[in-house]
Amino acid sequence: MVDITVELTQLLQRSGGAPFLFVGSGFARRYIGLETWSKLLERFCVGLKDYRYYLSSANGDLPYTASLIAKDFHEFWWAAPDYEQSRRLFGGQVNDFASALKIEISNHLRAISVDYERDGMLKQEIELLSQMNVDGIITTNWDLLLEELFPDYKVFIGQQELLFSNPQSVAEIYKIHGCSSQPASLVLTREDYADFQKRNPYLAAKLITIFVEHPVIFLGYSINDPHIQAIIASIAECLTPDKLVQFERNLIFVGRPAEGQGDAFEGAMITIGRDRIRVTNIITDDFSKIYAAVDATKRRIPARVLRYCKEQMYELVRSSTPETKLAVLDLDEIDQKEDVEFVVGVGVATKQQSEAFEIHSDLVRSSLGARGYAGVLPDDILADIVRDQSQYSAVDLLKSSYPSFLRLSNRYIPAFRYLRAAGVDSQAALDRSDFDAARTIVKRTNKEGFEVESYRKQYEREFFGLTTAEMLEKTTPEKALLMIPFQQRDEVDTNVLRVFLEQNVQRMLKGSYASFFRKLICFYDAVEFGF
Repeated sequence: MVDITVELTQLLQRSGGAPFLFVGSGFARRYIGLETWSKLLERFCVGLKDYRYYLSSANGDLPYTASLIAKDFHEFWWAAPDYEQSRRLFGGQVNDFASALKIEISNHLRAISVDYERDGMLKQEIELLSQMNVDGIITTNWDLLLEELFPDYKVFIGQQELLFSNPQSVAEIYKIHGCSSQPASLVLTREDYADFQKRNPYLAAKLITIFVEHPVIFLGYSINDPHIQAIIASIAECLTPDKLVQFERNLIFVGRPAEGQGDAFEGAMITIGRDRIRVTNIITDDFSKIYAAVDATKRRIPARVLRYCKEQMYELVRSSTPETKLAVLDLDEIDQKEDVEFVVGVGVATKQQSEAFEIHSDLVRSSLGARGYAGVLPDDILADIVRDQSQYSAVDLLKSSYPSFLRLSNRYIPAFRYLRAAGVDSQAALDRSDFDAARTIVKRTNKEGFEVESYRKQYEREFFGLTTAEMLEKTTPEKALLMIPFQQRDEVDTNVLRVFLEQNVQRMLKGSYASFFRKLICFYDAVEFGF
């Protein structure tokens, strides 16, 4: 039997560029149980005519069906008691006949999240997905699943935002058919699709570099999907013959097998107009084989860091007003950038890395008083905090290592455990102590809290009232980093949390979620040892 992971890994390695995902409705059905488009429209025919009436009146054309339903739903929505609260909240956003239907579809989609209780294979796939470091994602889906799985990625909604912004083609999500977070952006009706098709050449021009320079893996689409074929056709028309060959090599479709069919990794032809384009077609029911191949070829630097670097380079080159602010930033702190500009240097990588390490070591050693603590770095502290027993002398750390941390950029460095061990058990005692550096670091670390506010509604909807153990059981480790800090401190089970942190410290301190993991360790330190 063909080994999908091996074959795809080799294909991705030959391509040179990091992969993009192109995600369709089948992806959302797989992981959040979302209805088909037809079933979604049928849901909102309650109180209207039979859905089959609209579908047959439109000769089976779903965008036209949506237009017919939207016109009747517009009248119904303004009078139905069931939508009184929606009218009060969103009435000001209704500016055409389709607005009411888009608002209610968006409300429905925003209430749906990952079904973590599904069978083991899908849970494993979700865990792999959330760890992947793909360069970017293009999608026609309206739900919020991708934002949930890739919280660090910048989102561009609709053609307009993509066309008139400055995307960096890394750590970004392009929602080309709109998003439920902005109901008016949804490409839903026949009129919406007509407008979308008119802009297709402009969208193709924006996406052409991605399709030529990156492998693009299509998930949740049929290889014969007419809307995808239209986008591919628009891009293909812009390419010279040599670029077209590379374009074809980068198109990878993933489909599920028919009953009795096994895994397959093969070439296939799709017909677009009078042209035929060769693509790679992968057949499997286990998408973890796909995600494992992507993970095996991921960039060593997190995609979000690369996107920030590219974005800041563009701003500096474009700007005519130089700034003088400089800072040395840890990679995982680079997004904490309120008033910091950006500088890039070019040199030999191995030599630069060696020199950077020596500079960093000198910073640490310069203020150390205890010879045995010359090599202690913030990551050593983070790993030690979650051990059952600390391996350091608290007083030596606070006096010899913490002063050097003031000169580093790491915002999240825990200290309460060592302060307690050194006899400091209150803020007043800390103020009287001679641990000046630790006092400053405690204030800096705890200043802004530990919650990621954009996830508060999801916590309240899905995790409120659960114990720490129940939260860890329900979701992936990556999502737990974002949810646990919303617990009330007297409800946090610190024993369960410490074990979770210790089990994941080696993997997550170096992964794409490292900044969230550091923040959660500091949260644990504050809850367990703080005052």
